[in-house]
Amino acid sequence: MKTIRRITVWILKTGILLAAVSLAMSYFARYVHPAGTWLFAFFGLLFPQLVVLNLLLAVLWIIIKRKIFWLHLAVILPSFFFLPAYVQWRGGSDKAGQPAQGDEIKIITYNVHLFGINTAARTLQTLPGIAAFIGKEAPDIVCLQEAAVFDTAAVSRLFPDYPYIHFRPRRLFGKAWFITATLSRHPILNREVIVFPNSGNVCIYTDIAVHGQTVRVYNNHLESTRLNLAMSFSRLKEDTGRNEEIKRVTVRLRDAFKKRAAQVDTVAAHIASSPYPVLVCGDFNDLPMSYTYRKMKGRRHDAFMTAGSGMPSSFRSALPAFRIDYIFNDDYFKATRFYIPKVRYSDHYPAVAVFTNGELRMEN
Repeated sequence: MKTIRRITVWILKTGILLAAVSLAMSYFARYVHPAGTWLFAFFGLLFPQLVVLNLLLAVLWIIIKRKIFWLHLAVILPSFFFLPAYVQWRGGSDKAGQPAQGDEIKIITYNVHLFGINTAARTLQTLPGIAAFIGKEAPDIVCLQEAAVFDTAAVSRLFPDYPYIHFRPRRLFGKAWFITATLSRHPILNREVIVFPNSGNVCIYTDIAVHGQTVRVYNNHLESTRLNLAMSFSRLKEDTGRNEEIKRVTVRLRDAFKKRAAQVDTVAAHIASSPYPVLVCGDFNDLPMSYTYRKMKGRRHDAFMTAGSGMPSSFRSALPAFRIDYIFNDDYFKATRFYIPKVRYSDHYPAVAVFTNGELRMEN
């Protein structure tokens, strides 16, 4: 019995230490470049779950009157600097479906997942459904990622309110083609692209004349892990092939962390040289506790943190607070509304933001 008790105590103490150390390591995910050490990025993915785990352990030790609860409380404290990117408690209506008013600018970013082509839900209603949703929201600017290249004519036909379109086709995984596209109600003055080496992903930027001011919109689609979580969990439950699946997932995560870091370094450097006010949006394929998020955001504002509420996910996952689609703005703008409508046309949900001129208004 004593041996069993010792083993149980050892396992418990090891688990306690691992929980605390894992959360501590997740804090470094924002600051350590994955090209050097990618392990911190992995713990960053688990940040919300690690906060909850350490909080539950702290409560447990308080209940049973063990001083070790101080360990968990100490490691939880820094999380309060990062949690606002995951959850906001402000109330109020998101006013979904309300067009921009006056000098406001409304923008939507949406990974449309090839308009459902890879799912059983692919029907003639998918693309028109997305068009109807966007028509109801009536944004000034629409940023699409993963649109099917053969649907470009249909996009032009189904979005008649957006006569100005910037398409950029890219090869998808060496086979099919897909596009990143920015649609605008306002005149497009310039169209450019930032190509990522050895990748089917891309960033396009578009200079748009809006309310007398040229605005540069960066539409990003950063590197994906290309993992099917449901399939991976299923394989991990099997005795045969489990080690191979763990290795496959680890390699995919590592490579994606490194590629995204290089991509965001390139885009962030370009944004810094913009002569115009900027809006930065798209599918970053990374959570707020990541190098990708911190580097892309820079000194800009996350529209969710400024005007959003709740604990939204932009990816249709069982995990809460799985926000990987973002809209950032510089000081020229001030976000007044932000929301993520739960429309199910894709494996992502769209992100919507409305802006007015900020305090540091730039004059023409």
